[in-house]
Amino acid sequence: MLLRRYRRSPRRRLLKAVLYILTCLFLFDLLTILKQHREFSRNLQAHTYNDVASLPSSVKNQKVFIVAQFWTNAKIIQDRWGQALLDLVATLGKENVYISIYESGSLDRTKDVLKMLDDILAEQNIPRSVILDPTSHADEINVGPIDEQGNPRAGWIQTTTVGAGKELRRIPYLARLRNTSLKVLFDHHAQGIEYDKILYLNDVVFRPSDVLTLLATNQGSFTSACALDFHYPPDYYDTFVLRDSKGDGTVMKSFPYFRSEDSRNAILAGRPTKVQSCWNGMIVLDTAPFYDGLRFRALPDSLASKHLEASECCLIHTDMMAMMGSAARGIYVNPSVRVGYTVNAYNLTHSGPDQNFVSGTQYVTGVWLNRIKRKILGRVTKATQDVGRKMERWRKEGSSSLESRDESGEMCIIDEQHILIWNGWKHV
Repeated sequence: MLLRRYRRSPRRRLLKAVLYILTCLFLFDLLTILKQHREFSRNLQAHTYNDVASLPSSVKNQKVFIVAQFWTNAKIIQDRWGQALLDLVATLGKENVYISIYESGSLDRTKDVLKMLDDILAEQNIPRSVILDPTSHADEINVGPIDEQGNPRAGWIQTTTVGAGKELRRIPYLARLRNTSLKVLFDHHAQGIEYDKILYLNDVVFRPSDVLTLLATNQGSFTSACALDFHYPPDYYDTFVLRDSKGDGTVMKSFPYFRSEDSRNAILAGRPTKVQSCWNGMIVLDTAPFYDGLRFRALPDSLASKHLEASECCLIHTDMMAMMGSAARGIYVNPSVRVGYTVNAYNLTHSGPDQNFVSGTQYVTGVWLNRIKRKILGRVTKATQDVGRKMERWRKEGSSSLESRDESGEMCIIDEQHILIWNGWKHV
């Protein structure tokens, strides 16, 4: 009798009704997300270009200045990168490209491999500049923080490393190399030779179709467009540079990555995704701001000495947008373009007949995990608060300094220090 009464009780009926509604909502949400995944997959395919003939007319026959910088990368160049570059030139046409390769102080056979590649480029009369700089990291460090006149050199800061004195920063060094690799671009501009786009290629596995697809991002209307890069899929690699449409770092390293609604919705739809900064192993940049004086740079030494750093690849975007203002056509991540730092990483992000990189299961779990992380992790983290406090202290100290203490690239700054060492670099 008691059991029968319990079964008929209002509480029991209410519980069953709630469970039924929750189950229906769960299934509806699941089916909706799976439908979005099908749209995502279709859009990835629709925005992939495998040959020049299929490109939008606005993208065809553009002049592309191809740039690569190497340090101790012999294996990837010999195994895949060198041939991919030759295939790319054959696809774009050697009359439409110039190749600028800069290498310095490698610890392996990179110089030998690049010399062989240079010989092949020469045989095919492909316009190029291949600089094999003997200057090593040790040479850069041994110069020391004081010049011949006794003045302090830029790019050196006091760190907490015991007994080290001042140490050489990594980012100013990289910014200098990036500007050096563009020297021919500026020389040609002075001679009246113009290029439409700059293509930076990291030491990544790629195919010509990846470059074609990146050039066609948003029908070719962009200020810069980036791939997605992977070392250990499904996590993306370049957390140092990528910032969403609101200037925030990603909320998670796996798909769909972003906190901001605009960036998240676009990537979930498989469309070119507006961000405020990216690099991601492969990037195409509009040449116009570089012709107008834009250059790569680092944070001031006085700010970096607060144990803060920012990538030159992020700062170039904040400077670019400040320079171009309303003339800027947007910064995009194109999810149809994925590059890998290993052959395995590339293959894992181009699997199956549709060359997808996010399965239905990964898509569903990613959407749900992203919702949870956005609720749990506040937009303003302790790390961003620490950066803000250090910057405020830096600005206040500037009142007694002749240095203009204004930094427009705050969204790029993280609480780290990167120092060059003889065999690479390290965190301090």
